[in-house]
Amino acid sequence: MMSKTMFFFSVRVYELFLYDDELNRAKFSFGHFISHKNLKTGQLDMTKTVNSVLDRLVNPHWPYLPEKTRELSETSDRIDLAWSSVPDDPLNYDFLYHLLEVDEQGRQPKIDEHTPNEMFNRNSVSCLRRIAESKDKKAIQHPVVRMLIMRKWNKFGHWWFCVQAAFYTLFLTVLSYALIYGSTQDDPTKYSGKANGLRLFCEVLTVIFLMFFFFEEVNEAEREWQTYFKDPYNYFDWLGLILTFLVIPLRLAKVKFQWSLAGLGYLFNFLRLFKFSCVSRTTGLYTKTLAKIIYRDMIRFGVVFFIVFLGFCGALFMTLKATDNQDLFLSYGWLMLAAVRALVEQQPAEEDYSKFNWLAILIILAYMAMVIVILLNVLIAQLSDTYSEAKRNAKLQYSIDRMVIVTRLEHSRFARFNLRVKHYQEGDRVSETTLVK
Repeated sequence: MMSKTMFFFSVRVYELFLYDDELNRAKFSFGHFISHKNLKTGQLDMTKTVNSVLDRLVNPHWPYLPEKTRELSETSDRIDLAWSSVPDDPLNYDFLYHLLEVDEQGRQPKIDEHTPNEMFNRNSVSCLRRIAESKDKKAIQHPVVRMLIMRKWNKFGHWWFCVQAAFYTLFLTVLSYALIYGSTQDDPTKYSGKANGLRLFCEVLTVIFLMFFFFEEVNEAEREWQTYFKDPYNYFDWLGLILTFLVIPLRLAKVKFQWSLAGLGYLFNFLRLFKFSCVSRTTGLYTKTLAKIIYRDMIRFGVVFFIVFLGFCGALFMTLKATDNQDLFLSYGWLMLAAVRALVEQQPAEEDYSKFNWLAILIILAYMAMVIVILLNVLIAQLSDTYSEAKRNAKLQYSIDRMVIVTRLEHSRFARFNLRVKHYQEGDRVSETTLVK
C-alpha cells in the first residue's frame, strides 16, 4: 500500500529548480547539477542527485484509487480491500518534461499551452543538452529523458534532419558537377555551350551553399563554443569549406594547384555526409564503428607497424649495399613504398629473390611474416572486438546522437523559428506499452 500512496506525499523536489518569483531565479540550477564535476578527478559527481530528481518527474497513474472518508473506522476494511485490488504496476505514468526545458534561471518556455514566456532565455543550453554532453548513461536512459527525446524526434526532429540531409545532398550534387566537369575543360573560366552554362549555374549555387554552411558553422561555434572545438569532425567541416573557397581565387589566377585543393575539399565535403547517418539506427552504428576503428584501432596498429616498418626498411636497404643491389628499388623512398604495398596489397616486396643474398631474403621473409601473418590478424581481431563493443552500445549511442541533433535543431536566434518554444509541452501521460518500446 505504501508503494501506491507514497507519490501523494512526496515532496515536489523539482519545484526547487523552477523559477521563484520572490528570488527572481530558481533556488537551484538543475543544469549546474548535471554538469558539475569534481575538481580533483574531473568526473561528474552529482549523477545520483540528477537521477533522483529525474525519478521525481515520474508519477504512476492508477485511475480508480479509493478515497478517504470521514468515517474511517467504519470503512477501513472496505478501503483495505479496495487497495488490495489495485495492481502493483500501473498501466500509465504521468511524465513531467518542464524541468528538462527550463533556462538557467528556471523559467519555462511557455506560461501556458498557448502563451510563450517572454522572459525565457531562448539561447540558453537546455538541461536535455547538458545530459547528452555529460554522457551519464543512467540519465540518458532514464524514461523521462527517453520519452521526451522520442516525442521531439517524432514531432519535428526526424523530419527536419531529413530535410537538412536532402539539402546537403543537393549541395554535393551541384558541387560534383561544377568541379568534375570543370576539370575536363582546358580553361574552366570560359563558359561556352549548354553544358558549361549549367556548370556556371552549379558554381554559383555552390558558392551560395558554401556561404550558408560557413555562417552556419560560425553560428554553431558561437553557440556551443565550450564543446565545438573538442569535436574533431568540425575541423574536417572547416577544411572542406576553406579548401573549396580557395579554389575561386586560384581559378581566377589560372593556377593548376587549384585542382589539388579542389580534390581535397571535395573529399572533406563528402565526408561531412556521415553527420547525417543518424537518420536510421543502422547507418548510425556503421558510421560510429568506422570512426572508432580509425581513431582507436588504426592508430594503435599504425604505431606498431611504423616501428616494424622503419626497422626492416633500414635493415634491408643497408643489407642491399653489401651486394650493390640498392638500385633495385631506385631509392630508399621506393623501398619504403614497396614495404607499404606489401601490407596493403599483401604481395611480396620483390618477386625474384635470386637478386638478394641470404640475409636480405631472411629480412624480407621476416618482415612479411611479421606484417601479414601477425599484425594483420591482430588488427582483424581488434576490428571484430570494436564492432561487438559498438553493437552493444548502439542503443545508448543512438540516444545520445538523437539528443544532440534535437537540441541543435530546436535552437534558433529568432523566436518565431525556435522549436524549443513552439513544441514545448509541460508533461504527458505515457502508457506501459509505449515505455517498453
